[in-house]
Amino acid sequence: MVVISQNPVDNVIIGIVAIAFLVFVADKVIAKSIKLSKKFGISQIFIGLTVISIGTSLPEITTSVVASLDIVRGNINPFIASSTVLGTAIGSDIVQQSLIMGIVGLLAIIRLKVVHVKRNFLKTDGLVMVLAAILLWLFSLGGSISRGEGAVLFFGYILFLWFLWMKEDERIHDHKQIRLDGKDKKGIFIDLFHIIIGLAVIIFSAEYILRVAEFFVVMYGIGGSLIGITTIGIATALPELTTAITALFRGASSISIGTLIGSNITNPMLALGLGAMISSYHVPRPVIVFDIPVKIASGIILIWFLWKNRMFTRKEAMTMITIYFVYILVRLRYFPVDT
Repeated sequence: MVVISQNPVDNVIIGIVAIAFLVFVADKVIAKSIKLSKKFGISQIFIGLTVISIGTSLPEITTSVVASLDIVRGNINPFIASSTVLGTAIGSDIVQQSLIMGIVGLLAIIRLKVVHVKRNFLKTDGLVMVLAAILLWLFSLGGSISRGEGAVLFFGYILFLWFLWMKEDERIHDHKQIRLDGKDKKGIFIDLFHIIIGLAVIIFSAEYILRVAEFFVVMYGIGGSLIGITTIGIATALPELTTAITALFRGASSISIGTLIGSNITNPMLALGLGAMISSYHVPRPVIVFDIPVKIASGIILIWFLWKNRMFTRKEAMTMITIYFVYILVRLRYFPVDT
């Protein structure tokens, strides 16, 4: 259990540093994971929908698991921890679906690139993204997400991964047998070591972030979910923003969209599902009546825009960005406190 200062200024600094470490180290872990996957000859598409999506969601996954373990141990207020975790994951998703997706669309237009998405991808991954949000909302309606409901989300995600694996099975079988020499094996162990160290830093950073969030909720009565949505959620979406923009600049706009949609499946099903399966979650009213419905609505609008023309227009990109800022303003004005 980490100990933080009782000085608000100190805690702001601690929170900023912890978030910076969380995002920076997560980015390095993603890079090492992708490098390791390539060494084993794993399909590029499978890497994009699994390694990259899970990697960019590491901050949300880690925060959920650390919070749940603290709840089980009695080290943190269960309602504050649950609210912060839910706000972080849902806030990150809304940032990605609206603001980041809009930014990617505008950058594509400015750089004269076409954000082109296959309809088969939207039929499967896009549909799963919306259904995952709806399922999370249905589970939340009673004011809590039980361990059993968490298990449904978590194992639903495992089933989704199995579906992706089966789709790529033929391509994987066609891949040539990988032969690793001594230098390759040494490199693999070094990459694994870096990943393990990185995960340890991420966990440590997540612990500090939760403590700082708890401090401000108790001291000033701010909603834990609001802290998650307006600060931690935005910060934890930075890996997705970086990955999406990098892919776009390299001429892989479909990977940009795939990473963002994949992460929006990973967060509610893997991050929140695993966390709820460990401890269960209390769900504050603003999350039920506003945050998750906005996540569902923005996801449907996003899929509709991409389905209609299989690309983003300037107007549609600006619409997604506007949705985000309207959401934040309404959230701050009408739902500042968790009840």
